[in-house]
Amino acid sequence: MKTIAILFILLCSMVSFGQTEHEGEILIDKVQQDDAYRAGETIIVNAVVQGDLVIAGGKLIVNDSINGDLTAAGGELFLNSYIADDVRIAVGRTTIDSEVGDDLVIFGGEVILTENAKVHGNLKCFAGSIEINGEVIGKLDIKGADVFINGTIKETSKITSDEIIIGPNAKFYKEVQYYHGKGEIDFNDALVNTQAQFNEDLKEDATQLSLTTFGTKSLLSWVKYILTALLGILVFHALFKHAFSKTVEGLEKNWLKSFGFGLVYLVGIPLLIIVALLMIIGIPLGLFTAAIFIFSLLFGQLIAGLLLAYYLKYKKDMNWGFWSTTFIALGFVLLMRLLTTIPYVGIVVSVVILAITYGALTLKVIRSKKQLAKN
Repeated sequence: MKTIAILFILLCSMVSFGQTEHEGEILIDKVQQDDAYRAGETIIVNAVVQGDLVIAGGKLIVNDSINGDLTAAGGELFLNSYIADDVRIAVGRTTIDSEVGDDLVIFGGEVILTENAKVHGNLKCFAGSIEINGEVIGKLDIKGADVFINGTIKETSKITSDEIIIGPNAKFYKEVQYYHGKGEIDFNDALVNTQAQFNEDLKEDATQLSLTTFGTKSLLSWVKYILTALLGILVFHALFKHAFSKTVEGLEKNWLKSFGFGLVYLVGIPLLIIVALLMIIGIPLGLFTAAIFIFSLLFGQLIAGLLLAYYLKYKKDMNWGFWSTTFIALGFVLLMRLLTTIPYVGIVVSVVILAITYGALTLKVIRSKKQLAKN
């Protein structure tokens, strides 16, 4: 996971912006009345954020409360204060020493929940090394090469790992489904009026988390995806920079309209393709349209990431240049990629974002044609 951490540091250092006290360091020491977005080598949060906080950097330290969601990407994160809502993290090394008001989703190399950590919602974690010493009120779903649990889990648990160690203070209050590379394990006194079941069906997940596959194949696939996504974003950004900047103007007042047009695109185009393919005379047109539609789906997240970056730039009136906007778009793409790993909810959110994206672009084309007609 060190390679991913280094990659994030390099990316974030190129888009550093915000309040800077020292070179490469961003310090938030005044109350933020709304959502806050920061990227830099080192980010330290020493003041309350009333809305959501989105941060990316090499070293991230949160020492004060966040009254909304926390989204973080980077090399190392220290979470030392209360987060009122959801937390979504893609970080090389994460240490959580505070309470999370709702769900906690983590992708990383090493994850540690201290004795002071308390997650009021569900905990979903995919990491190399996972250590849980605190309390999880909701469901537990973790996959890791090495897992150590010495805390309290109130709801059902699903644990997949080559190596699972149950500490003396561990307590499970609902059913546990687990796969351990070395076979069944003894939970000793950790089970409170419940049972643990060794589940062979989780073996396929476990093979992806071995020291060889998790350390190389999974890691390399993420690095390749990041680099490929970056290249794709650069191409789309260079070709359609003006179109994205114009599309986000007035988008806030047309969310529902954009969503509606996007659904028509995502559902209507496949129906038209089917109809065209059923007609002999329409087969060439159907095949051509199908190719364009598949292309739009394959690169949908990249286009959506750019649109979100330009919307954020427009909304916050930020003076971002080409490269800053490009890397912020990459951050949105990675976040959407992580969202798709969340069952049902992640897929639904991704579809909504994609529908709004293509709906907004469709409305932009319609407005442009109307403008040309008037002229």
